[in-house]
Amino acid sequence: MRHDGLVLILLRRELVAGLRAMRRRDLAWIGLGGGGLLAYAIADIVIALHAAAPKLRHDQLLWMLGLPITFGALGCLAGNAMSRLCLSRAFAPFLKALPLAAAERRRMAAAGAFALGLPLTLTIATSVAVACAVIGKPLPAAWSLGAAILFALAFGTAALWRLRRPHLLIDEAASEAAPVGRPWLRRLDRARPRWLSSWAWKLPGGLLRPSWKLAAAGLLLAVAAILGAWASLAGRTAGPAAVAGLAGGILVFMLSLRCQPLGSPVLRTAPIGFSRVWLRLVRLPFQLSLAFFLLPAGAALAAEPSAWAVPVASGLWLLVLNGAYAVFGAYFLDAPFVAMLSFAGALAYASYETLEYGRTVLIGLAALVFFLWHRTRQRYRNG
Repeated sequence: MRHDGLVLILLRRELVAGLRAMRRRDLAWIGLGGGGLLAYAIADIVIALHAAAPKLRHDQLLWMLGLPITFGALGCLAGNAMSRLCLSRAFAPFLKALPLAAAERRRMAAAGAFALGLPLTLTIATSVAVACAVIGKPLPAAWSLGAAILFALAFGTAALWRLRRPHLLIDEAASEAAPVGRPWLRRLDRARPRWLSSWAWKLPGGLLRPSWKLAAAGLLLAVAAILGAWASLAGRTAGPAAVAGLAGGILVFMLSLRCQPLGSPVLRTAPIGFSRVWLRLVRLPFQLSLAFFLLPAGAALAAEPSAWAVPVASGLWLLVLNGAYAVFGAYFLDAPFVAMLSFAGALAYASYETLEYGRTVLIGLAALVFFLWHRTRQRYRNG
């Protein structure tokens, strides 16, 4: 029992160490800039809720089906993520010296996961209560309590499922330590420096590690490409396949890009320029992204040959989005999940603002990408 709070202590110290490692100017940018954007987003959401209040109040499908599914899915995702995070700390290699059994480590992880889930549940409850009050929905406290209960049940179910199976985490680590398969990627890994893409993926000589995550991601992307191509061929229109190719292509690029080598002091002191290393890192993910895009693009062109500009435009946007995310991935080199969230948030915010201010907002997005590129290049040069 005296070790139950150890996971929370480790997470708190990691957070404090990360904050102390940041410069005060960066903290000010994050605090003031992020706070301003959050306040602006909340104000926009409140205005949108006021405008759609009569429709939202009487939409029974939304309240009886949409909200339970949404909060259930959010709870499952959050519970799985929090429990996985806590399990990785409870079963960390540097804690092997402690005389702790597997059951005790699971209890430590459970205490940490449910402690992290409590503020998330309160946030959900508060958000729903405020939204109900804004649109004038009767019994906002009851809806808030119901949303919190649904989220908490889904969170607890997902967390308990993950906590009862810590061997999944160990099996993943073991599979990462023992790659198998034929070295068929070596043909894509011969540009100098030859080892760079393999090192980024932690693959010796271009070998692949088969895993259920890789299989699930491949199956999902294949289904999306096939459905998009089928919709275009059935409807004789290029739109669905072009959209599927664009979305799937950028998703493949985001999932396959690894920029951790940019933080290596050995690489920084080598006579290799930043641009060369960065381009070498994005080469293999870009090839995979382009390979996925070709099938839906071909289906779009076959479905409507006269609308050849649609797949061509999708391909150009794929190049732009891949380049922009490559900068985000290099800036957040040790946190690809944070890079994905930041990139998705920047795109969503820019897309929303273009509805009000037009395409001039894209200049701001381009300036942000250039700023991140400059900071990443300076960090690579100066450490």
